[in-house]
Parts: sequence; structure tokens; C-alpha cells
Amino acid sequence: TVYSEPRSMHLPNTSHKGHVMDVLVAPENLAACQQTLTSRGIDYKIRVKDLGKQVSREKRSTTDTAEFSYDKYHRLDVLYGHLHDLQARHPDKAEVFSLPGKTYEGRNITVIRITENVTEGQNKPMIWIDGGIHAREWVSPAVVMYIADSLLGEQEQDKSQQMEVLLAKFQFIIAPCINPDGYEYSHTHDRMWRKTRAPAGCKKNKKNWFGGCFYEMCYGIDANRNFDVEFNTVGVSRQPCNEMFLGKEPFDQNNTAAVRDFLLLHQTNLELYLSYHAYSQYFLTPLGYTNSTAPDSAHHSAVGAAVVRAIQARHNRTYIPGPWSTVLYLSSGNSADWAYKKLGVTDSYTIELRPEYPDPTEAEFELPAEEIRPCAEENVDGLMALVENIKYTRREHSRWYQLAHRDDVN
Repeated sequence: TVYSEPRSMHLPNTSHKGHVMDVLVAPENLAACQQTLTSRGIDYKIRVKDLGKQVSREKRSTTDTAEFSYDKYHRLDVLYGHLHDLQARHPDKAEVFSLPGKTYEGRNITVIRITENVTEGQNKPMIWIDGGIHAREWVSPAVVMYIADSLLGEQEQDKSQQMEVLLAKFQFIIAPCINPDGYEYSHTHDRMWRKTRAPAGCKKNKKNWFGGCFYEMCYGIDANRNFDVEFNTVGVSRQPCNEMFLGKEPFDQNNTAAVRDFLLLHQTNLELYLSYHAYSQYFLTPLGYTNSTAPDSAHHSAVGAAVVRAIQARHNRTYIPGPWSTVLYLSSGNSADWAYKKLGVTDSYTIELRPEYPDPTEAEFELPAEEIRPCAEENVDGLMALVENIKYTRREHSRWYQLAHRDDVN
């Protein structure tokens, strides 16, 4: 969240002791922010003294050239261009298309379908993988792109035979950046931008006598609070300028509605929902909006243990598995909970990528470009362990589906 004055800092609605959040403070507001935190009995620590220097350093690790690589962060057109290149090089296994509609700023959400005999594989069990729902988490789209490359044998060549087995069983729908407007804005205007870019409402929800905003118009909705699962209950903000502003109603953002429409259309095939975020090195299982145990918690625990073991075996990085609400914090309206509860997808997870939290290097959202490849490598291993452990169930066999629809059955 961003601190500009005492009333502007909207702390998440959570009962967790030890809850942690990052606050971005302008130098002129530091003293007031410290006073506010102290008056509320909140412990704090200055983690990054000069974010501007850190952003400047990271800009040297970005490129606008059309040549795709894993030693730099790339703009959206380069990501999309690489997807089309993959399709051209692997026409029997890869198909590029866009989700229905456009974003607020008129961009496509481009995805790639990867499977054996792609023109005939649309009825196979589906694995959905997305990244970039939060704009500033640049390593997320990069890792998702690396997964696509690896499935097609362009990376991780030593695993080609294993990848062929996966492609024979599944179709992978890979969406590297499902918040393209925000992602581009984080490259061109505000490196720490998190939300979408649609108008959100007036600051402090105050309008003037003429119907305009008394202060200013706020922009962007937190897309990962905008899904229709316990919407507007916990871990959100109703203030339009806040980073966790949930929107006025579920799926009122073009990008979240596009994801919803596609997944609803393919609900009966969907076996795994996986969303990559950054940062903290967590493997998050349902549920996020409540401390209650998910019906499939024993299975989720077993899957999480397998995934983090595989990740650690690659580069000795420790990821922590567990329910979102326990490991991270309470939040409603997130995409993985929606897929789990509303679509009946037993295996629905969120992975928080490098760096760890707290991050001794102070990189946080600005993971150095030299860590893109090792982060991606360990998560390919984690994904393979995950796929080996998912339940191959139809919706009617899901424990959550049975509980949610028992009145329909009886």
C-alpha cells in the first residue's frame, strides 16, 4: 500500500497476529507515517531506504528490443511476440489465441495452448497456468514463459521425454500476463503499480457538487480481489485509490471477466488451476477468505509437500506450503479460491515466487534479472511434481463440488 497521509493507509481487515505488509512512503511523509504506526501499536522496520535507486538499477535489466531472452525483463509486445514464435516453430503442438474481448485500454490477453496434436487435443484434461495478474510482479510472466518454452523443448531439454508424456495426457493453457494494461504501466510510468488501469472512482469516494471528483480520480482495481468468491468480505479495501481496492462488483474488470468466461466454457476439462505471483516463496493452497479448513486439505498438504521438495532440490530455495489464510493473510475474491469453490477444481493453487520474505537483499518485487532463470528452473521442477500429484477427477467427484451441490443431488 502507499502512505500519503494518516487516513490514506488502509490496513487489511485481518485478525492475524503478526500480519506483515509493505508500505511505500515518500521521504516527506516518513515521520508522519512512523508516528501513525507507533500510535496504533504497530511494529515496523525500514526495509528499503531508497526505492528510486533500486528502480533505476532494475531499468538497466530491461529491454525493449524484439529479441526474447531470460537475462532481462521484457515488455508485453516482446512476450506476445515470443508466443507467436513458439507457434511458428511448433505448429503441431502450439496454438496462440486471445481470450474473449479486450482490456480497458484495448489490449489482448494472449495465451498459448500446448499439447500433442494441438488441433485434436481440445478435449483433453486442461491445465491452466497464468501470471502477471499483479502488474509489478515482473518475474511472474517470465517464469510462465519459461514453462511454455520447457513444455516445447526449448528449455530444460533434459526433460523432453517427460514433457512429451505430459503433452500426451494434458492440454496446457498458458497465459503469461492477464493484466496487460497494468504490466505496461509498470514499465512506462510506475514500477510499483499493482492494479488494472480502469477508472476506479473518486479518492475517498468523494464527489463534488458537479458530479466530478472532489479530490481526484483513482485508477485500477486489484484483479486478485475481483473474483466472485466471498467478494468484499476480508482482506480488501473499498477505497478506490488503495492497492487492494476490490472493484464495485465481481468481474467488473475486462481481464477478470475474460478469464472467467474462458474457464467456465472449459470447466468440465479443467484439472489444475495455477497462478504465479511474487514474492515470498510460498505454495498457497485454498482457502484464502477463511481460516476454516478446506474439504481437500489433506490432499493439498500432500501436493504442497511434493512441490516444495522438488523446488528445493534444484537450487536449494525453500518455499513454504500451506493455506493462503494461514501462510499469507486473509483475503477474499482471489482467483484460486474461485476456481476451487466455484468451478470445483480440487487442485487450485497460487505460487509466490522469489525472493523470500523477509528479503535480506531488499530486492522484493524487483528481483534481479540474473535470478529469472534459476527461479524459472526450480518452478519447472515444482510444476512437474505438482502435475504428478493432482487428482484426475471430474467435477461431480470433487469433495467441494459434492458439498456445494448436495441439495441438487438429493
